[in-house]
Formats: sequence, C-alpha cells, structure tokens
Amino acid sequence: MNRAFNDNALLRDVERLQDANTLIKAVGVAGGYGVAIACVWFLCTAIRAGALWQ
Repeated sequence: MNRAFNDNALLRDVERLQDANTLIKAVGVAGGYGVAIACVWFLCTAIRAGALWQ
C-alpha cells in the first residue's frame, strides 16, 4: 500500500485548522455577546435619561 510521505503531517495540520476554527468561533461569540450587552446598556441609560420619549 502506498502512503503519502507526509500523511501524518497533513492530518496534524487538519486538526490544527479545526482548533483555529473553534477559536475564531469563540471570539465571534464573545464579540457578539459584548455588542449585545453594550446595546442593552445603551438602551437602559437612554431610558433613564428620558432620551427615547420626549
């Protein structure tokens, strides 16, 4: 059976790529939560200041 010379290296790189995708997704989710919290904070302070309804 013929195997590629760097078969194990290729599999190792695929695992690293999957780990990088997981990290990118985690950063995206954390950023999304940050934006959501900032929006809620802005709306709460705007309501208390009376800026939404005059």
